[in-house]
Amino acid sequence: MIVRSKLRYFSLIFLLLFLSNCSKKDDIVPYTKVNFTIFLSDPDFVTLQTVGNHVFVTGGVCGIVLYRKSLNEFTAIERCCTYKASERCAVLLDTSNTLQLRCPCCNSRFSIINGSVLSGIAERNLVLYQTSFDEIQNTLHVYN
Repeated sequence: MIVRSKLRYFSLIFLLLFLSNCSKKDDIVPYTKVNFTIFLSDPDFVTLQTVGNHVFVTGGVCGIVLYRKSLNEFTAIERCCTYKASERCAVLLDTSNTLQLRCPCCNSRFSIINGSVLSGIAERNLVLYQTSFDEIQNTLHVYN
């Protein structure tokens, strides 16, 4: 009788945990195909010829930030904030710190260097896309 009671108790707990996890939906940035190449000599991207500069481009979910980390290294960061991603709030350059991106909706701050969360209520880093720099052609390929 005691074993049967314990079994019911554990079954009930398991069922409640299972149902609570099923109803909980992760609000993550959706996968979007990204595959484009830019010429750094193009007037729209000439600022990327200098280390430490960035540009905003279309693509991804809410746009992409391209940042030149070094002579041969770039970062491509999805602008869609990871806090309540379904709201599609795009991060902007923080005017008080040019190495940070800020979400105007939740006020979370992210690193422009690697998309990591620096402060705020966002728990996930911004989505990063792959980059490949061709020094000879002076092109940057962004893809996932």
